Amino acid sequence: MNEERERDNSIFAKEEDILKTAEALMKQGRIGNLEDLLGQYKALLKGYKKLLRQTKTVTRVSDNQQRKLNRILDRLGRYVSFQLFKKITHEKGKVEIKTQRKKLTVFFSDLKDFSLTSSHMEGEALAEFLNSYLEVMTQIVNKWGGTLDKYMGDAIMVFFGDPEFTSDDDHALRCVCMAIEMREKMKDLRKKWYVLGYQEPLHFRMGIATGYCTVGNFGSSERMDYTIVGSPVNLASRLETAADTDEIFISHETWGYVKDKVVCESPVKLHLKGFHHQIRAHKVLYLRDEKQTNIISLDDEDKGVNLKIDFSRISKDELVELIENLDITKEGRPEPG
Repeated sequence: MNEERERDNSIFAKEEDILKTAEALMKQGRIGNLEDLLGQYKALLKGYKKLLRQTKTVTRVSDNQQRKLNRILDRLGRYVSFQLFKKITHEKGKVEIKTQRKKLTVFFSDLKDFSLTSSHMEGEALAEFLNSYLEVMTQIVNKWGGTLDKYMGDAIMVFFGDPEFTSDDDHALRCVCMAIEMREKMKDLRKKWYVLGYQEPLHFRMGIATGYCTVGNFGSSERMDYTIVGSPVNLASRLETAADTDEIFISHETWGYVKDKVVCESPVKLHLKGFHHQIRAHKVLYLRDEKQTNIISLDDEDKGVNLKIDFSRISKDELVELIENLDITKEGRPEPG
């Protein structure tokens, strides 16, 4: 029964039926003056049986090689970003990853004070903890289509815009959305870590910048890395360092792409290492469609106006009264009357 089922599933079932029919005819013996013909047919049948065995062998070897190749590709896919892996394995013709200048949105994150926390952990526990954290964050990176550049201990570097390009607006928005989801996910992770016995509640910080970078292959003839270099990379890293607990700092250029869909605090000017001028940065609060708030922003730098009014927390009458009760000091700063 098993042999019959195996034969029905075999890709050579038809050829095997022909062989059985031919062998049945051969058992009938000589057929008059067709003896010579039968001899030729017998030789042909023998050759065909040999060919069939060889074909089965080749197919079996091919299947084994394909399984080995699939295992290799699966392992390779864990060491490069999904977008790069897809580009290498699916594109027809010669695949070249050339170094080029492109506008990208760059993301950095790390766990705040993790070095101190990890110094009290055993190696096995540290590896398990860190891998579980990176696993969750990487799933969010893949969800939003980011290119995972590298892990640096507990730090994560991601960029948007290569090898798959959509638009500068889309890259910036997807990057900020990714960061916001990571921040929300950290709340769940902190609860989980607390239950597992971790004493210190871990938090993280994030920095995002948009600008022209050089992206492509960097390295030697023996080892190449697909990565990015440029001022926006340094800026995103510095913004991440400047961010406080669970904060997301974005550059002014990134803010320009997402301001209609993301609510941020009023910009601040930061002195960042490696930059000779002050950097204008914005602290991300939430997506505009996440909360039904009635926020109006008045921003006119030339006239010295920078107001953000949340009418879900203050009425128009209260606002008018507040303004009427303001006194202007000699320095030009408003003070409550």
